[in-house]
Amino acid sequence: MTVTYIQYVPTAGKIGAFFRLLIIWKGGVVKGIWRDLVMYCVLYAAISVGYRYGLSQDEKLKLNFERVCVYFNRNRDYIPLSFILGFYVTQVVSRWWGQFTTLAWPDTLAMNLLSYLPGKGKPKRIRRLVIRWANLANILTLRRMSTEIARRFPTYDHLVEAGLLTESELKKLDKMIETTDALYPIYWVPLQWGQVEIRKAKDAGLISSDLVFSKLQESLQDLEVKNKSLLGYGWMNIPLVYTQLVTIAVHVYFLVTLLGRQYLTPTRYIGANGDFIKVPPQTPDTVNLAGHDDSALDFYIPFFTIMQFIFYFGWLKVAEILINPFGDDDDDFDVNYIIDRNFQTSYLMVDGSDGEETDEELEDDTYGNNIPPTTLPHTVESFKYKEPPPTMPMDNFIVNEDDLAPVECNIDSNLLFASNRKLSIKSCSLSWYNRRVSLKNEMCGRKEIQRRKQSLHLQRSASEVVGENSSGPMIVIDEATPLTPNMETIHSINSQKNFTFDPSDWEEDTENTKEE
Repeated sequence: MTVTYIQYVPTAGKIGAFFRLLIIWKGGVVKGIWRDLVMYCVLYAAISVGYRYGLSQDEKLKLNFERVCVYFNRNRDYIPLSFILGFYVTQVVSRWWGQFTTLAWPDTLAMNLLSYLPGKGKPKRIRRLVIRWANLANILTLRRMSTEIARRFPTYDHLVEAGLLTESELKKLDKMIETTDALYPIYWVPLQWGQVEIRKAKDAGLISSDLVFSKLQESLQDLEVKNKSLLGYGWMNIPLVYTQLVTIAVHVYFLVTLLGRQYLTPTRYIGANGDFIKVPPQTPDTVNLAGHDDSALDFYIPFFTIMQFIFYFGWLKVAEILINPFGDDDDDFDVNYIIDRNFQTSYLMVDGSDGEETDEELEDDTYGNNIPPTTLPHTVESFKYKEPPPTMPMDNFIVNEDDLAPVECNIDSNLLFASNRKLSIKSCSLSWYNRRVSLKNEMCGRKEIQRRKQSLHLQRSASEVVGENSSGPMIVIDEATPLTPNMETIHSINSQKNFTFDPSDWEEDTENTKEE
């Protein structure tokens, strides 16, 4: 679900690097506040029309309305909106990032299992069993936090169908739920099973030392701490009074601006014998009884008020989205992807060679000796909300070989002619056409040649063409060896076949250079 956009900002060297982000709809400010903005503009326009064409018929009502508008406009700054909203959003963003860093990842446990409990047969089955229980514990935690996971695994039977739980393990969980009256989370139970299984492996001599045993136990304990902390975020929220205060402050402020930012046309009066006489609007030396600032211009569209609404309501919308990152908003965590990734990746980490002997003491793994599928099953309701996997910034980045050519000394622009070669970072696919290399003896001075001792290798793999199993010959030219006149240009790889090097030519050229 999280909207990834930094791939559109590879550099800040261009003017308006963020401008292209303004057209992104999903997760954007326009999508977040357009309903509120439309409602605000409609209310503002309705009040303006009613004032201009309705209240103008009754001078007393018109004057009272103008005085209310002036009063609201003068006192709107008593609401410290920037301070209240800014501090609140800061706390929400900090809490949002804290929840992401608290998500449990079984990678460390999986790598430790493979390192400290190696081998085929029973060790492998123990590794797969423990890592499945670790993933089960994470999912039991996320079922209490995420609407996505709650829809995907609404009951424990769905966990059994997904291969995360066996029937015998389900009975154990049901018994624990009955014991606790379903008052407390039981995410720790599968982790405890894992601890017991590792202790049995230690007693059986499958774990080499107490230090290794402690490392594996600590890995399981770290997952328990992560899951416990994550549930703590769901339990302990930002104080409700603060959330209510911010919501009231923002909405009251803009309700005030509906009247305080109206452009008024109060009736003009002139004093005469202690009384006020109504005069035409453009009469000089006149006053208005509402206390309105006569220097304000009359505009039908309150541009700066709309801008202020977008900024403050957009700010509030950030807090509304990030305060619960396990929901269905565009910027919420894609928890479905996380559990799918963790489940298969952890199995890949602990998996070993095939052909292990079976052991009747351990219950068969729910996936046998096979790697789980790329995704776990969805319910119909859960599949409606399934999102595509996240996109990394460089997945669709394409580079040309022209940009990858190495720069050695003062290389002439005709040094390399590499065209139409493109490399995709994600697929690592190559295409190479019309390769030509030109080497000239003017490219480096004598001192630079003597200083550099490395060799210029035109890689064998670089001459390969996608779809072909053959590769061209490799060119190796020692930079410490000067180029003779007949080496001035090598236009193609095939020209090497007829190329010979006579050291005497180099000695003659050197002597001529000294004489000059």
